[in-house]
Amino acid sequence: MRHRLRRWLRSDRTFWTLLAITLVGVTAAYYVAREAEKRQTEWVHGEEPTGPTLTEPAIPDPRGVAPPPMPPPAADVAPGPPTPPAAVSVVEILTTPANIAVGAMTPACTSIIRAKGPWKDAAGAEPWPACVDAGGRPMVVQFCTYARLSSGAWIHAKNTGDAPRCRAELPLIRQGKVRGVAGR
Repeated sequence: MRHRLRRWLRSDRTFWTLLAITLVGVTAAYYVAREAEKRQTEWVHGEEPTGPTLTEPAIPDPRGVAPPPMPPPAADVAPGPPTPPAAVSVVEILTTPANIAVGAMTPACTSIIRAKGPWKDAAGAEPWPACVDAGGRPMVVQFCTYARLSSGAWIHAKNTGDAPRCRAELPLIRQGKVRGVAGR
């Protein structure tokens, strides 16, 4: 009889312990959800993000470019309806380099990047010797994205336009000497 009582008390203790752990977990989850609701967290509510819309890749809006000023109409000709400016749109996206194999990041490369920056030569995107593995693969890579407008002009994407390598490469893109990966 004592043996059964001990077994019952032991299982009873296990039950109450599991119940207490469950109550603490449910309470914590309720608290986190309630606090997130107070802050209007988007991932909790599934609402549309607020603020500017993101584009992939970040191409400047060609419609934001002001059209060239039109000459004033002649005094003897009656002005007709204004002609809308030609719409400029992105017709091609190009990302360089086309094929790349990277090496695994090492602590030596990480420390030199912290001390001196990612590039030995920023315009050529040449990494430091410590950032090239034994197979000759770089551990850091500079990708550049360009857009060709319907007018035929090539421009930088907003997200890579300030990179020295991308600025140096744009004239070659315009001349058709560099090919990359066409995004669309």
